[in-house]
Amino acid sequence: MSTINLPKSLGMQSEKVADNNGVSVRKSQGNHLHVVLGQVQKAVPAVWPLKDYVAINPFAEISDRNFLNARNYLRLFSETELLMPLDYFENLFKQGKFHSGDIQTAIEEFKGSIFNSAPENSLDEIIQLLHDRNSVNPEAPQVHEESDRQIYTIAESMDRCTGSEWNSVFCEEISKYCSAHYDDGQASWKSPWKNLMLYQAWKSAASIDRNIEVLGLTGFRKFVSHLPEVPEAAILELLKRMNVPQKMWEPVLLCYANSIPGWSSWTRFQVDSGQRSGIENSDLNGLLAIRMAYDVALSDLFAFEINWTSWIPEHLNLNSNSIEPAALEVNNEVKLRYTLLRAAELGYQRELLGRLSPQAESSESSDQQKTGAAGQKLAQFVFCIDVRSERIRRHLESLSPEIGTGGFAGFFGIPLEFVPLGEASGISQVPVLLQPSFQVKESLTTHSDCHTCESAEPEAVERKQLIRSLRAAIKTLQSSAISCFSFVETSGLYYVQYLIGRTFGWKSAHGNARYDGVSSAQRKQLAPGFDGLECQGIGLTDQAQMASKILHGMGLTESFPRFVVLCGHGSQTENNPLKAGLDCGACGGHSGEPNARFAARLLNSEPIRCELKKLGIEIPVETQFLAGLHNTTTDTITFMDLDELPESHQAEYESIVEVCAQASELTRRERFKDLSCSNVSQLLRKSNDWSEVRPEWGLADNASIVIAPRNLMRTIDLEGRAFLHEYDFNHDASGEILESIMTAPMIVAHWINMQYYASTVDPKRYGSGNKTIHNVVGRFGLLSGNGGDLMTGLPWQSLHDGHDYRHHPQRLLSVIAAPKIMIDKVIQKHENISNLIVNGWLNLVAIEDGEYFQYSQDHTWSEIPQSYKSVGE
Repeated sequence: MSTINLPKSLGMQSEKVADNNGVSVRKSQGNHLHVVLGQVQKAVPAVWPLKDYVAINPFAEISDRNFLNARNYLRLFSETELLMPLDYFENLFKQGKFHSGDIQTAIEEFKGSIFNSAPENSLDEIIQLLHDRNSVNPEAPQVHEESDRQIYTIAESMDRCTGSEWNSVFCEEISKYCSAHYDDGQASWKSPWKNLMLYQAWKSAASIDRNIEVLGLTGFRKFVSHLPEVPEAAILELLKRMNVPQKMWEPVLLCYANSIPGWSSWTRFQVDSGQRSGIENSDLNGLLAIRMAYDVALSDLFAFEINWTSWIPEHLNLNSNSIEPAALEVNNEVKLRYTLLRAAELGYQRELLGRLSPQAESSESSDQQKTGAAGQKLAQFVFCIDVRSERIRRHLESLSPEIGTGGFAGFFGIPLEFVPLGEASGISQVPVLLQPSFQVKESLTTHSDCHTCESAEPEAVERKQLIRSLRAAIKTLQSSAISCFSFVETSGLYYVQYLIGRTFGWKSAHGNARYDGVSSAQRKQLAPGFDGLECQGIGLTDQAQMASKILHGMGLTESFPRFVVLCGHGSQTENNPLKAGLDCGACGGHSGEPNARFAARLLNSEPIRCELKKLGIEIPVETQFLAGLHNTTTDTITFMDLDELPESHQAEYESIVEVCAQASELTRRERFKDLSCSNVSQLLRKSNDWSEVRPEWGLADNASIVIAPRNLMRTIDLEGRAFLHEYDFNHDASGEILESIMTAPMIVAHWINMQYYASTVDPKRYGSGNKTIHNVVGRFGLLSGNGGDLMTGLPWQSLHDGHDYRHHPQRLLSVIAAPKIMIDKVIQKHENISNLIVNGWLNLVAIEDGEYFQYSQDHTWSEIPQSYKSVGE
């Protein structure tokens, strides 16, 4: 096969390069590979382990590319899709989700943009096309037969030519090695090479494993034994043996990474984890070397070669360190789908802004404005910005004018690592963008008049360790090759009651493991404590500063109500490996309970309040901070640490509990039909049903984040689609609070939005398939069935109900009530935010003086007319 005339790879002799230049050439190629591997790493999203599973934007590190440019880039080496098919948009149009006016606005917007991505069709032609199509509602997005992909791996190419299945075989083999190497306690027989990096562990195992040779790849053990010991050197050698031109290294390596995307994402997480810990990790490079080794061995065995130069498009820019498909032509069908995506987004935007309009606000909230000061005298609930809190917040406010609600990041600004009772290490209760600043240890609170309390905690820890040791022993008996059968025969009848209980949703699998060793009477005493903060350098002054930031972030520095309820959230599901994805993302995929309880205790502390007074924040003596937990599956609100509540507040507390119960019931009644339940009882049963694949919809159908004062949207039904963050620019002269919101909560909301978007638009690449055939591997991830690639993203049951989409993929709309100049300062200061907006990954609207303004890709604002609400109707 022919190759272009470029320098050869490191470590290989070249007759075309003189000996005295060989060292410099190899060094140059090594440096170039280092740059290329950096670009490859950027294009591979990370996936977090099941215990910390959080939403990740798979396009985060390529957001410096325009949306369609990024699609072109990804489709050079994969079948990645970023747009829904025309059938989907046809159905939305016929359902009235967007109108002709929205399509016209999208066309004009794209014609005037610097990227000029408007379709060739006129408005009338597009409408005619949507009316004439006779589509069905597909179960999943259909892959187009004509792929514009340019580059394939050797195995994929051979499979396409001969009908073989080598690519699947190699994926199974690699998955086998990775599963063993990264096992976190599930396997009874551990890999003897776990202490090595992935590549070295694989090389040690593959040199003696005959399995792939039995499957037909003869001589592979000998081939592996002669590979270099370092993955980067192996990659260079393998690129040479594949005859890949140097300018094609990046797309070819990206092609190999995307041939096994799940494990590529997992090894990217290993690299990132190593960097956070200050440890160098090369597992992603190692995975690339492993995957390429199989293909080179296949090529050698069957004399199957690829002319890589024939796959270089004439319009592809290969004159830089990174491939730039900016000049790649986008066909009209893609432009049309992109235009319809924007039209659908404009349809939602029109509806949302119409509800938030000054007319709607004045007509629906006039009574509340009259009682604005009194509306928060009894209680102010502060929820996470999560879209699932929108409904219950609305119902709480509708039930009592004396109750107000606000939205704040669910970790409440407390960057803690929570260490459960008796544990040596803790859980990061912060967004994945941050790192914990200190540890908070769980303990049994004691009373001064209790003489036995001092020994209670050590005894509970001892019982906990005993229970967990027994549980581990039973697990060993269940999984041991020798004892598993006799164990089942002996204990089968004992487990009947548990099997029946779980089948009918009467009881949980094992109860709450958190309470192991803790008696029922002691459970209310189990709480995060303040012990050890001083030793970690978090003194009284630091704690007061932390409290001050919390209050400023919530916009609560004066006119304190009698109660402030800090309400974290968590989910309740059974037999769900992806449970963490339903918990609080701001708490790293965990329940927000520890953060809420710590923050409430912090703000109730008299010494802290004295320090806050010096900082200009005076909390009245009668104001009490309560910790609450919103169960997003059952919509119940539970209050904690009530033994610290004064007797003088008991009667008012009871009235708050009653209002919460009513709000919970109204919220459940609003939700149960969405979950195909005939009544509320069925909805509640889902939380304990181990066969339930849809216990709740999570954050499905999220579409916007509203950063504004609550009176702009109080009692307005936003259908559980909006993240809600409290913000008043009048109390933020410096703009620091707005900056913190736009750089943290808004980015987290965008990550969630993009994960749902990607999992819906391309479920094969960015989803995790069918829940019913998921199997946990190594306690860290999921496989579909008993093998194949590691699953990433959301399962199809979290996006689709079997008949219709429950998540409608559209890019996040950020609505900010603040002067445009304040928003501009944040955008200009943070390049990542500018990239998201300018390159079409996030839509931004400002509300200033009762008017709406759209941020454009050319960094300018354009006013949205007041007649916008009726466009297209």
